[in-house]
Amino acid sequence: MKKWLYLIILFSFGCNPKVVSYINPKAKFVEFETYRIVSAKLESKNVTPDNTMILDLIKQNIHKQMKVRSYEQSNITPDLTLRYEITSSTRVENRSNQVNPYSFTPYQINSRTIYESVLLLELLDSKEKLVWQGSYDLSQEKKEKKMARAIEKAVGYIFTTYPYRALTKDPDEALKTIEKKKKEDAK
Repeated sequence: MKKWLYLIILFSFGCNPKVVSYINPKAKFVEFETYRIVSAKLESKNVTPDNTMILDLIKQNIHKQMKVRSYEQSNITPDLTLRYEITSSTRVENRSNQVNPYSFTPYQINSRTIYESVLLLELLDSKEKLVWQGSYDLSQEKKEKKMARAIEKAVGYIFTTYPYRALTKDPDEALKTIEKKKKEDAK
């Protein structure tokens, strides 16, 4: 839980890298073959249809990325549990500019509301120990017109920080560039 707090604080203070990740160096990647996906928000009854669609798109893209890494989905005693969520916050930014020092209103205050969202993913082993986590600042995708493409890019970028295939102990460097190759192919 402390690591999630660290990520949220990191994004709050303007140090907004595109992807923040952590890989547990003590994790036994060679033992992981199966996974399941969970989202507390998707199981909630208070989720709007639009949010359900977004969460489903995230889940579909996670499945694609796990399949690329040769992991098998299993809801019966999986080796890994992948949790995901979107955290959102708003902040108000105020700026004051001196307009005319000789008028009755020497300052003009401009204010704007900034919406910030972060997609968080984490893999836990069967003993609930953190194996990997990654986050992506979704404000990087505000210019993306299609939500499905923005989610695909966000999940893809996060997974470039998880370079392990099922049942292997060494990272596969090719997995660190999957999204970059897609981007180059699209040009």
